[in-house]
Amino acid sequence: MSDSIEDGLSRQKRNPLLWIGIAAIAVIAYIFLGTERGNTVVIRAADNSQQSTGDIDRSLLVPPGMRARQFIEQLRVEGYPYALEKIFTRANDYDREGSLADAHLLYFFGARQGHVDSMIKLAEMSDPNLFQSENSLLDHADPLQSYKWYQKAAELGQPDLSGRIQKLQQWAMQESESNNPYARQLLLVVQ
Repeated sequence: MSDSIEDGLSRQKRNPLLWIGIAAIAVIAYIFLGTERGNTVVIRAADNSQQSTGDIDRSLLVPPGMRARQFIEQLRVEGYPYALEKIFTRANDYDREGSLADAHLLYFFGARQGHVDSMIKLAEMSDPNLFQSENSLLDHADPLQSYKWYQKAAELGQPDLSGRIQKLQQWAMQESESNNPYARQLLLVVQ
């Protein structure tokens, strides 16, 4: 009689785990088999007046910077020397439409090829005196990059950059007093 009581107790101890396992399998099966998993999206007009449903066209989703990479690839096929003004214009177009990754890549490509306006644009994007996070691919200003591109543009004959370089140095002097590591790093390079 005591054996049957012990068997009943051991079965009761196993039962909750068994039922939890069955419940977990049922939830997983419901999620994968019982729910609507299509790519249907609701699209609303800007004035919220029209509503339609449709499938997501995955071919329209372009990764950031992909258009700039394709444009650079096309330029390389056409051969050197590159049309630097054309690159800068396309970068400005991307910048205006908010494609910051595409714009940044083209500015960088142009700057590396010696285009002064692209260098200045990269410097402005990184300049802590001019930095705006909503208009930049960067999370924060990068004074070293700013100084680097201002210097390169000045070396290529852009005369009006000495004021910006001085403002950048003044920023570094002021910020280094509050232990800003970016300012201190810039001062090591400048001095």
